[in-house]
Amino acid sequence: MEDHTKIKLQLPRQDFSGQPLFEPTVEAANSWVQNLPVTNTNSLVELLGQALSDLNHMKLAPETRFGILATLLPNLQIAVLNLSKRFLNQPLIMPEEPRRMAELSEQLLTMAATGYTIVAIETIQQRDAIRKMNPARLTCESIQRALLFTGRKVLQDFQMHRPVKVHGWQTLHQLYALAETQKLVDLPVPEPMSGGSTIKSTYLQAVLIGCCKANQLRHSDLSALYRGFQQWSEQVHFSTRSSGRDLFVVDLDSDEAPLYTTLYRAEPRPSCRYIDTSSLVEHLENLKEEAGSKGVSFDKNTHAPISLLEHLIGALGSMSLRNFKRSAADNALRICVGFNSTHFHVAGEVLFEDLVCSPAGPDAARGADNPFLDPLSQADVWQLANPGDYSGDLKLVPNLLVDLDSSTRAKLFQENESDLPVAERYPIFEAKLADASPGGYCLEWTAELPGDTKAGDIVGLKEADHNDWVIAVIRWVSRLSNSRTLIGLELLSPRAIAYGATVHQKREEKTPPMRVLLLPEIKLVGQPQTLITPRTGFKERQKVTLGTSSEACSIQLLRHIASTGSFSQFEFCHIKELGDVLADNGHGQVGGEFDSLWSHI
Repeated sequence: MEDHTKIKLQLPRQDFSGQPLFEPTVEAANSWVQNLPVTNTNSLVELLGQALSDLNHMKLAPETRFGILATLLPNLQIAVLNLSKRFLNQPLIMPEEPRRMAELSEQLLTMAATGYTIVAIETIQQRDAIRKMNPARLTCESIQRALLFTGRKVLQDFQMHRPVKVHGWQTLHQLYALAETQKLVDLPVPEPMSGGSTIKSTYLQAVLIGCCKANQLRHSDLSALYRGFQQWSEQVHFSTRSSGRDLFVVDLDSDEAPLYTTLYRAEPRPSCRYIDTSSLVEHLENLKEEAGSKGVSFDKNTHAPISLLEHLIGALGSMSLRNFKRSAADNALRICVGFNSTHFHVAGEVLFEDLVCSPAGPDAARGADNPFLDPLSQADVWQLANPGDYSGDLKLVPNLLVDLDSSTRAKLFQENESDLPVAERYPIFEAKLADASPGGYCLEWTAELPGDTKAGDIVGLKEADHNDWVIAVIRWVSRLSNSRTLIGLELLSPRAIAYGATVHQKREEKTPPMRVLLLPEIKLVGQPQTLITPRTGFKERQKVTLGTSSEACSIQLLRHIASTGSFSQFEFCHIKELGDVLADNGHGQVGGEFDSLWSHI
């Protein structure tokens, strides 16, 4: 293969003249790691950082350097894992301590990648001096591990919703280009660790993260995808020539993520590589069919839910562009964040228990399972046959809690027993608009807003001159280099109706009520009515009762049209009850003043 790519990897000067932590031999390194304080993360990170820094500035034989790095590797992986637990799943406006942990993790990953890069380059330069190991294998393993640690840095940047650091993509591309010039990219790696089985698949493991709209995903989703790409990347066609079906292109001479092929404006260069994901998308669709609603599990701690597979199929299957043009805006919005808070405010600031209980109050609901305390059981059934003949004040009021015992009800509504006032449990925030379009908003996040917000969360929005809460979903999060944090919101509906929902189960049992939001039909754009439900507990074809303290109806869930880590969205249809059917057949209202049910039998 003709070499078209200039290698621009930069290595530190090997001019170390200080006192090392241990003698630069594999035996001494092995003795040193035995005494490392593994349970003290701060000390472990500090010692490993110093050891790696010293090692990268020493003049050593490639085989010795590789052996010492292999000795440090298990403790290095423990340190990086412990650090990641301290900075992932943190507030969007990250406090100083987690930010410092992220920087330490990045430094360790950088130094480890640099160490293996030195081994690879010096092995190529000193090929004839290598005696204890095959030079090609030593170079192959070193580049693969350098790619693995560099790819972990790229993953970490995406998990923190920030741009990949300068030279981050370039280093990744250049390591692959180095392997390509040595014809090593397709050779099997004996010990791939958590990377792909070849240099190419390890490189694509990180590159594909840049193709899958990572700013729309959560930390756990990105970890699952990175684990999945370890094996799925082998399904990708990666070539120097376009096949005509390539969705992405990457320039090995650049410091940029992959681009859509149709958006690559420059003249194709010899350093360009084309990414055809059609086989991978077909493979993911097959996995989706086989997995059903369970998703894919890689191990006990790593799981890719079905919604993540659907997201990946959409991201890698076709190019999607913005449908609406953004326009600058600087006015303020009122915003409530999260399913529970949005449901509360859409319901008119009514607590969920009050929304689904009868007006008689929770005390009446608690005795509802006793037929002698049920007001309906004390009424004359013949009077109920013709309600128009009954002049009493009895009301047929649905109560979704009628079948719940007191302990279940208490557990279900334990949030209402919080010592916090309602305004603090379901706060409303002021957010500043950065820009807007007919399809959504871009907001500038501030420290006052809730820090546990994630992509995929439901939010309610209200402008100053509107009465209804607009329902939206957080589609992406981005931390900019100037310390600003932006979130992108996609509008789902201009209004919603809050309900409690119970799912019909076998033996005529029903689940405890759960919060749902009904999004009405929008005929102008052909959007059918849909139901927003919690992430679990609902699936297609289920029969569900929607109710409040004053009304109830039965529906059947139809197509599952969307889901995130926080909610699911279904199309649905209403189920006609007996009275509705009889009313339709009789072209009138059942139970009129002189009508009886018997006349319709």
